Amino acid sequence: MAWTVEPDPLRPEEALRWFRARLPLPDPEFRALGEEARRRAFFVAGLAALDMVQETMDALARALEEGRPFEDFQRELSDRVKNAWGEGSRHRLETVFRTNLQLAYGAGRWKEAVSARELRPYWGLSVVLDGRTSKICRPLAGIVLPADHPFWRTHVPPLHHNCRTALVTYTREEGERRAWKEPPPHEPQAGFGRPPTAEEWSPDPRDYHPELWRAFLRALAALPEARAHLRGLAESRGQGRPAPRDWLFAAGEMVRAPFNRRGRSVPEELRPLLGRERATSLELHVAQRVMDGHLAPGTPPEVYEGLCREAPAHPEAALFAYARDQGPVLAALAPASFIPEEARGPRLKALWFVVYSFHSGTLATGYSVRDLSELDVPWDKVVWLKRPPWLTPPSP
Repeated sequence: MAWTVEPDPLRPEEALRWFRARLPLPDPEFRALGEEARRRAFFVAGLAALDMVQETMDALARALEEGRPFEDFQRELSDRVKNAWGEGSRHRLETVFRTNLQLAYGAGRWKEAVSARELRPYWGLSVVLDGRTSKICRPLAGIVLPADHPFWRTHVPPLHHNCRTALVTYTREEGERRAWKEPPPHEPQAGFGRPPTAEEWSPDPRDYHPELWRAFLRALAALPEARAHLRGLAESRGQGRPAPRDWLFAAGEMVRAPFNRRGRSVPEELRPLLGRERATSLELHVAQRVMDGHLAPGTPPEVYEGLCREAPAHPEAALFAYARDQGPVLAALAPASFIPEEARGPRLKALWFVVYSFHSGTLATGYSVRDLSELDVPWDKVVWLKRPPWLTPPSP
């Protein structure tokens, strides 16, 4: 008989919101993340292309929303995705289907349990007992403990791949009658059992782990069509019509770009700082920012490059595209408050401005400004990709 997932009887919409707020990542990018950054990522082992991960995530979201069985989910996936798994793909597909839907339902049940904790202050586990019950879940059948017991910091279902155990709640009277004195010594499978956090339902960039957010942006920028599309917007001289997600592609393109390292002659005024006649463009920009008072003396070039990459990923960043004399560019403008104290110069201003060049495929400059009036930007020919509430562009 086919394995199916029953829609949660409590609040399935919470499960769907939690699932849709996860960020898809290719397998290699996911494995490079730290444990905390992984918590809100969606990945599928063996899928190294973001578009295939997104396709799988979309099919799972539809199954979650409509209560579809595994067979429908499998039929929706393209041959490209199925072939990426190769032999034994049905078993792996079933594991992906079961585990992710149960993660979503588990998050929804947890949120319902938290909201009802005053009326139902005891939690328990409903374990399916049959020939397929795991060694992890069997010892926990019937367990009931107070909702604030430390056990629930590590044992919110699912507790392993293909887990069928569910979190249930009890009134005080029911809980006191059923409660165990102590839980048995027990560990769920690695990577399972931790309760969600309240932020895990939020799609706001500010609520994602910074490492995960940057990895997501880099993965988006790797899509082959993204760069050509963004360049077309920059060359449209304000006439292009960006899609709602184009700012994500732009941020990703800038986050993954290196700073220009072309060799150049050192201007006379910077030679006392650099002590030589030739340097890379990156070194020259650092020296100029130190001389301007935007950066602290001794700031390493790698730190400056990192700041220029971090600005486009800032939750409050503005992102736009335009053409200048040197060619089409992307630009980011973020509050300079993200710059660490040890890198802040004595004359650092309120905003940090960064430019990416399509011609070189590198970051071209980064510096601080007081406001937009200090920027040499043709505002009437700008295509806005993301304009945060705090920003009011100058009149053309």
